[in-house]
Amino acid sequence: MKLTPYVSVDAYVFGSKQTQINKSVGKASVVEKDTIMEEIREIRDLITCTYIEKKLTDVIIRKGGQLQVDDIDIFTAEDVVQKLEQTYTVTRNSKGSYVLFAELGLCLGGFTGKKVPEGQIAICFAQERLDFYEIYLEM
Repeated sequence: MKLTPYVSVDAYVFGSKQTQINKSVGKASVVEKDTIMEEIREIRDLITCTYIEKKLTDVIIRKGGQLQVDDIDIFTAEDVVQKLEQTYTVTRNSKGSYVLFAELGLCLGGFTGKKVPEGQIAICFAQERLDFYEIYLEM
């Protein structure tokens, strides 16, 4: 799956409604409604979609999934962060477990030697979520 920054991850187009995503990629096996965060999450194998105000805002891909940025396969290439850093600006969290590539709308966890619960995770997000992920890194 190819990331188009702030636009889409293949057929997962940011700003789309659940019905549109269901038509293009099929129904999710699990749908969770989080009333505290006021979001809906759909899980399709290694992909989790987050909807806020009925629009797709985040596409989260876990290790074993596929994501391509430029010509780099995020989950199989070696030194992914270093390769992306050659072209894009990176922001690292204080714990070293997450890195943010704001230009790409991409947050990576578990790629720097520090573990995250998911093992490795790639979070692709819509432009309006950039502030959230900048704060997320500070936690």
